[in-house]
Amino acid sequence: MPVLYKITPVKGGLNPEKKTRYIAFPCKRQKADVRMIARMIAERSSLSSGDALSALNSLAEIVPNLLAENYTVHLPPLGIFSLSFGSDSYENEEDVNFRSVKKVKMQFRADKDITRKLKNVEVRKG
Repeated sequence: MPVLYKITPVKGGLNPEKKTRYIAFPCKRQKADVRMIARMIAERSSLSSGDALSALNSLAEIVPNLLAENYTVHLPPLGIFSLSFGSDSYENEEDVNFRSVKKVKMQFRADKDITRKLKNVEVRKG
């Protein structure tokens, strides 16, 4: 099944004088919830869907805990989860402290195998 897109206008960022440009933007996406994923895992393994659901729920609890303990979490062949900050900037290094951190964000970087598989995704206007 192809990934559908719609045409979306984008402004010129911080410069309001730039002309509007257009990009392809994914649309009409469906949500695959944890139960659907657990069923799919059960079909491909010796786990029951309940066992897979339990493992996925445990993973959802463990990953944030590890990130909060300053770990980077690598789940091959899926990818790497890590934290990044939204931070204020200062002219002097001495002015930076824990109060400079305004937002903690989770980042995900897919492993090369997944990235390679996604290069062949079919795209069609929706």
